[in-house]
Amino acid sequence: MNKSQIQLIVQISETGSFTKAGEELHMTQPAVSRAVATIEAELGTKLIKRNKKNGLFFTDVGERILVIFRNILYELQKVDEIIAAEKGLEIGKVHIGAFPTVCTRFIPKIIRTMEDKYPGLEVKLSEGSIDQVKEWLRSKSIDVGVIIPPDKDFDTVPLIKDQLIVLMHSNHPLYQKETISIPDLQDEDIILGRGGYDIQIHDLFKVFKLKPKVRFEVNYIDTALSMVQEGLGITITTKKNILSLPEQVVSRELKPDTFRDIKIGVLDIKDTSKATDVFIQTALTLFTKDNS
Repeated sequence: MNKSQIQLIVQISETGSFTKAGEELHMTQPAVSRAVATIEAELGTKLIKRNKKNGLFFTDVGERILVIFRNILYELQKVDEIIAAEKGLEIGKVHIGAFPTVCTRFIPKIIRTMEDKYPGLEVKLSEGSIDQVKEWLRSKSIDVGVIIPPDKDFDTVPLIKDQLIVLMHSNHPLYQKETISIPDLQDEDIILGRGGYDIQIHDLFKVFKLKPKVRFEVNYIDTALSMVQEGLGITITTKKNILSLPEQVVSRELKPDTFRDIKIGVLDIKDTSKATDVFIQTALTLFTKDNS
C-alpha cells in the first residue's frame, strides 16, 4: 500500500465519485477502477460498493479503514511540514469545515490573511450544516471545524460570541417594544432555524418553564426572513447571521442578553498540524476582538 493508493481512496470518499476523484488526481476513470480493484485485492476485502438506491458508498470496513487512511495522510503531511520548516519554507495543507454563516462572514478573511502570510499553505474549505461539520470532524474528513455547542466530543477554542436577536414584521405588535424577552414570545408563531438554534431556543424557553410555539422549521436564514416578511411569524437568530434585512422586517434585542458561542473545534488540540495551528491563530487574531 503506497501513498498514492491511500490518497485515491480518501479522494473517492470526499468526491463520492470515481470520475471526480480521478480528475483531482489526474487519472482516467478506468485507471481509478483498476487501482481500487488492486487495493481491494491486496487488502482482501471490499471497500466500496455501488447500487441503484445509494450510488457509490463505502462498506462498514471501508469506513473504518478510511479513518486510518486519513490518519496516515495527516501524519505524512506533518512530516512534509517538518522537512519544509528545516529548509526555511512554510508549507502545509488544512481542510476547514464551517456552516454557512461562518463561511460568509469569517472564513474568506481568514483564508486571505493566511495565504498572504503563508503562500505555501494549501487551504481547502467544505461548507455544510453544523451537524455535518461535527460529523466531518469525527470521521477526520476535515482537520478543523467551526462549530457551536454541544461540543463535548471535541477540543474547542472560543472564537465569537454572537448575540441573539428577534426578527419580526414591522406591523407586529411587539415592534413597539424596544427589547423582547422570552415570556413576550410564549404565544407567538415561531419560525425556528435548525442547526443549533433549535436546541438553544428550546433551552431558553425551558428557563421560563415555557415551550416555543413552533409553526415552521427551516434550514436557511433567507427562508426564515422571507416568512417573517410575509407575516408568518417571528424568528430568533443572531446579529452576525444577518447581512441585511428585507423591507418591513425589523430586529429587536433579546433580553437578558443572550449569545450563541461559535468555536473552533478539533479532535485533539495537542495533535494538530502546523497548518491547522496557523488557521486557529489567524482566526483568533482577526475575530476574538469582535466578542465585545
